[in-house]
Amino acid sequence: MSASTESLPPVGRLRRHLSDPLHRTGYYLIVGTGVTSVLGVAFWALAAHSYSARVVGLNAAAISAMTLVAEACTLGLSAVLVRYLPVAGSSTRRLVGRSYALTFSLAIAFGLLAALTTSVWSPKLHFLGGGGWLIGFVLATGATTIFTLQDSVLTGLRAAKWIPLENSLYALAKLLLLIGLASTLTGSGPFVAWTSPLAIAVVVVNVLIFRRLIPKAPREGSLDRSKLLSMATGNYAGKLFTLAGNLYMPILVANRVGAAEAAYFFIPWMISLAVELVALNVMTSLTVEAASEMDRLHALARQGLRQALRLVVPVAALVALLAPWALLIFGHDYADEGATLLRLLMLGMVPNALVTLGISVARIEHRGRAVVSIQGAHCVIVLGLSALLLPSLGIEAVGWVWTASQTAIALALLVTLLRPVLFSGRASGARP
Repeated sequence: MSASTESLPPVGRLRRHLSDPLHRTGYYLIVGTGVTSVLGVAFWALAAHSYSARVVGLNAAAISAMTLVAEACTLGLSAVLVRYLPVAGSSTRRLVGRSYALTFSLAIAFGLLAALTTSVWSPKLHFLGGGGWLIGFVLATGATTIFTLQDSVLTGLRAAKWIPLENSLYALAKLLLLIGLASTLTGSGPFVAWTSPLAIAVVVVNVLIFRRLIPKAPREGSLDRSKLLSMATGNYAGKLFTLAGNLYMPILVANRVGAAEAAYFFIPWMISLAVELVALNVMTSLTVEAASEMDRLHALARQGLRQALRLVVPVAALVALLAPWALLIFGHDYADEGATLLRLLMLGMVPNALVTLGISVARIEHRGRAVVSIQGAHCVIVLGLSALLLPSLGIEAVGWVWTASQTAIALALLVTLLRPVLFSGRASGARP
């Protein structure tokens, strides 16, 4: 902190801190995901008290499967849109429109395919292949794909201030629907409540994007198609690994140790993914700012890491400390079974901040292969060792494996990709 900043009163220092677009955009994203996470905890707490552990586990697995297919069909374009919309110029509308059209079409097709082939990849979810479950699963998959991309569009257009409002209203709508459906839909209430508000959210936000934000976007700038396609290809492969590691895990737990255990696992896993978003949101803001100021990449990266650690360390420590009592919201069984797992996952949040920075720097510098390598290594380690250890160690196996994997990859990045960024004063030679 500079001497001039130290001489300011606390309110002045706060204003200067928030005037930095890297911090400001990061906070918008963190508030959006934070509110979503808090209301998400309330959602699953209500579900845990309204439905049996078996029903909660199966609905959680169905939502994870739907989200997995939807995210896979985004083709990794979330990060691509964040990286290239700030410099897209007159191609902005075309880039957004084509991204939506392609990913939505794929989501409908692959959502149908996934629902009809549950006997192959998860027999416990066979109910997705018929009746209302089939229609709801397919439509929700398509809507989730657009819902995922539109936040990246808002961020890339430097309109992240709308994300907290959008996410808060969506999360609140899910919670209110669950309250209304708890006594009527005894088997599918959580899934229906989770997915029904998506259509309204998608329509309202994209009216804002296409009628107001895109017309105001800067006309200056251009896209290098070869770099964009190269980055999109590498990022998509890396995205698939991340999706498999994050979203297939509840399904893997259900298959390896049972539906009730999947419910006890899902809550700590959901909380850990929410905490993980703190670092991810800071690095997303870093990507937006560095896209237009590549000569400041090293300074921005160090600033982003400091900001991420400043937020992640106290949040992870608090969650770990309060784990047994926080999980009591869901019931004594959830607290008894999940507290140790949650603490193990929080232990890995510090190395995760470094891993997230490494992935962001690779994207900024158009290093698609590095993105694939980082995310692929993590996925293979976590899924492979978890599948091996779950039957003997129970759900805590995932916590040990996830934290060990994050630590090993962070150490590798510190001596390779991140070494010149964090320990050198030279500016990056990359170009936007």
